[in-house]
Amino acid sequence: MSWKSWALAIVAVIACGLSLAVGASAQAPVGQKQIKVAAVDFVPAWGDLDGNVARLAKAAEEVARQGVEYAVFPETAVSGYLFSGPKQLAPFLDTIPGKTTAALLPVLQRTGLYMSVGIAERDAATGLAYNTAVLMGPNGIVGKYRKNGLNPQDQKVFAPGTTGVEVFETPIGRIALLICYDDTYWQYARLAALRGAQIIAWHSVSDRVMPGTPPAEATGNHSTVSNVQYMSAQNGVWVVGATRSGVETNPITGGKLYYNGGSSIWSPKGEKLVQAPVVPPETLPPGLAGVFATSIVPAEADAERTAQLARRRPDLYVPLMALHRSPTDGNATTSVRSVALSAAQWPDGSSLLSSARPEAGELLVLPELSALPSGLSAADIKAKAEARGGAFEQALSASAKAGSGYLVGSYPERDGDRTYHTVVLAGPAGSVLGRYRATHLSAATAAWASPGDEPVVIDTPLGRLALATGEELRVPELGGLYGALRADILAAPAGRPEPLKVQIDAKLFAVNDPPTGRADFFPYASAKQAQLWLVSGGRRVGNATAAGIYGPEPVVDTPTLTAAAGETVVRYRTRVPAPGTWINQQQLIGGQQSLLFVPLVMKDDSDCLKQWRTQGTGAPPCR
Repeated sequence: MSWKSWALAIVAVIACGLSLAVGASAQAPVGQKQIKVAAVDFVPAWGDLDGNVARLAKAAEEVARQGVEYAVFPETAVSGYLFSGPKQLAPFLDTIPGKTTAALLPVLQRTGLYMSVGIAERDAATGLAYNTAVLMGPNGIVGKYRKNGLNPQDQKVFAPGTTGVEVFETPIGRIALLICYDDTYWQYARLAALRGAQIIAWHSVSDRVMPGTPPAEATGNHSTVSNVQYMSAQNGVWVVGATRSGVETNPITGGKLYYNGGSSIWSPKGEKLVQAPVVPPETLPPGLAGVFATSIVPAEADAERTAQLARRRPDLYVPLMALHRSPTDGNATTSVRSVALSAAQWPDGSSLLSSARPEAGELLVLPELSALPSGLSAADIKAKAEARGGAFEQALSASAKAGSGYLVGSYPERDGDRTYHTVVLAGPAGSVLGRYRATHLSAATAAWASPGDEPVVIDTPLGRLALATGEELRVPELGGLYGALRADILAAPAGRPEPLKVQIDAKLFAVNDPPTGRADFFPYASAKQAQLWLVSGGRRVGNATAAGIYGPEPVVDTPTLTAAAGETVVRYRTRVPAPGTWINQQQLIGGQQSLLFVPLVMKDDSDCLKQWRTQGTGAPPCR
């Protein structure tokens, strides 16, 4: 990259931060007041529209009586969810405005409550059914959102959403609405943050297969409520996530869905503030089943959101993130192969590069800055920089050859008057197979390094192997790029353990040894969101480690392996491409609504993006 390009990149980053900060400042009165928010567990009776509307109005009265100022209710709360086809659902659809809003608005006007709730909506003009959430307050209907991330059950009865991701400015804060399976795709929450949301309200009926279901019939087992931590952690927003509990039975088909609860509220730093119990299957009476509340100041999200978004690099995302990628993409690995993955764990302090050896055919990922001791200052790291082909790359290549395997590490690379944080893959022949210059730098790394200008995926006998640094994984766009490029494995050398761990309730996991409380959150989320295997070598500090192997479906299928105290390496053998259970990378790519992702690739200083952010609702004017 030339000095002019580098200067322009710096200006773009500064402009991004300034534009977001100015936007937050200009809207300073919004969300400054502390409010009590609640995730509400509400159980509808299947196919009882009028009865559910009455019960919902009663529930809203009770929630307001508890001093709640904004309440989020579950998905399809006035119809139920489990319908076999459009004709079966049709009698229980409602319009907006309609019966539900007519019953609720007087309650909201009288109590001052704001609420959003999921409705199976019939569009009055087209007759199409949408899985919709509507936001209402004391002054009427604020806006609605139609679900974009449709799962197989949704697709039986609902049309794809037409609203895009919108942010509604209210006296209590700026609110975006999402629904259940939307959180399978990181892009929707990111669009909400990019548009200035302070709160994401997530409405769900997060279902599980019934206990005892034969494995061959349980491949659809998944848990959308187990995804909600990422919406807050990656985007710097409050998340109020409401799902339901109980068992829903379709009396016509006999089909059953089990909802295991777990409604939760999360801070802009990705910390869980309150959560409903995760419960076993039980048939519950219809109506209000629980109110889970806490107090927040919505505007406290503004600084955190600005910091998270400032690391974006839209110049790297265009046009890939706005392209429709065929699920039969020719770039994808087609032949299944068995691969051995390993992540090195080193104690905090000196480098152990001299003793690092992969096993034959194995991929071994070392901690970052692999030839240097941990804890160096920016000046010291920069002083240790060396050119390509220097002592570090030679040592890495020699170790890979000695072990007849693949070895990944990183170092400060000097190129003219610039320094980069460069990740290197060396192969069993003793040669460098690929290099990647870190593109999404933290403030600490930016103190000594310049950003690189492209992602890197290398075809190897192990599969398509992508490179990153551990600290970059908090930026979901990078994982999104590698998913779109159909990487099978992401090797990401890390440093010391991250403070934010997986805080998802261990009871939501179907796998043995859930990662709750022990695994760094960002690599865990990145592997799942991109549907690939992620390997990070890292340091151990006290009881925490950054060394781990993260699978594409950590809730119901693949393990999350972190190095134990005293271990020098953690190993796992698996298959690539990952076959998946309820989803895999091929299905993930095919399910993306790329037309909605145009704002993700716009430059931060573009007039079109500025207008899209300011207007809050509607499509980009230049799309």
